[in-house]
Amino acid sequence: MAPPPPRRPVVQRSLISLLLFPVVLLGVLTAAAAGAGWAPVQGEGLLPAAAARADVAGRGLRPQRRRPPPTTASAQSWTCMDLYVFATPYRIGWDYYITAQEHTFEIKAWEEPGEMEYVKQHGIAIFLMPSGMLGTLLSLIDVIPLFSNTIWGQDANLAFLQKHMGASFEKRTQPWSANIRKEDVHSGDFLALSKIRGRWGGFQTLEKWVTGAFAGHTAVCLKDENGTLWVAESGYENKKGEEVIAIVPWDEWWGMALKDDSNPQVAFLPLHPDVRARFNETAAWEFARSMYGKPYGYHNMIFSWIDTMSDNYPPPLDANLVMAVMSMWTRLQPLYASNMWNEALNKRLGTEKLDLHGIITETGKRGMSFNQLLTIPEQDDWEYSDGKSTTCVAFILSMYKKAGVFAPFTESIQIRDAYMLKIFEDNQTRLPSWCNSGADRLPFCQILGEYKMELPEYNTIEPYANMNENCPSSPPTYTRPLGC
Repeated sequence: MAPPPPRRPVVQRSLISLLLFPVVLLGVLTAAAAGAGWAPVQGEGLLPAAAARADVAGRGLRPQRRRPPPTTASAQSWTCMDLYVFATPYRIGWDYYITAQEHTFEIKAWEEPGEMEYVKQHGIAIFLMPSGMLGTLLSLIDVIPLFSNTIWGQDANLAFLQKHMGASFEKRTQPWSANIRKEDVHSGDFLALSKIRGRWGGFQTLEKWVTGAFAGHTAVCLKDENGTLWVAESGYENKKGEEVIAIVPWDEWWGMALKDDSNPQVAFLPLHPDVRARFNETAAWEFARSMYGKPYGYHNMIFSWIDTMSDNYPPPLDANLVMAVMSMWTRLQPLYASNMWNEALNKRLGTEKLDLHGIITETGKRGMSFNQLLTIPEQDDWEYSDGKSTTCVAFILSMYKKAGVFAPFTESIQIRDAYMLKIFEDNQTRLPSWCNSGADRLPFCQILGEYKMELPEYNTIEPYANMNENCPSSPPTYTRPLGC
């Protein structure tokens, strides 16, 4: 058994950089989401370059319209200042209009030949933020507190989840931490975590919103041959500030949870006795040791929630905006962008080492849309440049597969929301006596937290082949059709 990694450092540079991505994205999304939406240039009265004239003015290009361009004759914001965003996979530009007249957004030069070819085929995406400049700035101000490690930040996260997901956050009775008997914990038992302030709290809030999951992180319990209890998880911060897969002694893991200033809520979900009986502890340990020290699954993190062409995006987000933000982020942080999606997109195309623009070009050559590319499911046997790529949930479900929990669907099951699986204890009389107080009775054990955890559809779905490969997840209801 490899020694456990050291305690988590206070600052983790790479994660902070990665967190900028959802901050930028949400800043665009929350700007008066009601009524906003993407449209190709044709939808706004503009023609793609292939159908228009392009006059050369000096070294620049300026598309000329055959049809009337967008006007501000009917202003969309109460300030009469409409903010428009113009995007291709190679750029994001913006302009604001105050007067009710015809306006022109000028592209002086193409970023590279590929941009001109893209515009010829697809046009320029136009995004209207009806709240205008002021509303957009106010929306950004609403986002910033999500990452504040203060009561102000906690209140912001609770308010966001209540508004966008219908969460209730009912206060629990004291004490807020359980006196856990390790004898009652077994290999394979599941841990669901939800942090509600600080950088992790803000990140998890956005993750919950786009995926519909009411837990932001997961881990799994393991006991060794000596009966010692451990916690295995993907997403542990090592001494270098890297997110890795780790196996940590229970006492260390629980001690960190109790001291965590992000105010975590933690649920303990014991396996059903019938499932535990077929859980192959030896196979689970072999898998955990084989993954020990490997990086967290940044490669496929954003693909865990995109299963459909249009029904996984919180409005007004869609694949056009995702592609534009990917392009912008690639220019700002090329290394992180490659880690976050380029390799995964290459896997879905069966190509190697294409950058984002090459991926978009290749997708078009195959007659596919970018929407379609994003919906291709992750495959268990895909190897990335730094090895297997597993997020926190994917790591646990892969372990469950190796341990025989999902037989006979071992090779094909693809799952996002693990707590919905019907594999956990369903008889409250068999739950440990320490897991819930009488006033806080839940169908699972909550072992830490100020607020009652909500896990909608907990323990309700029998595992089946190709699970969750075509499921919508639109807020606020996140309706999930049977068998999707």
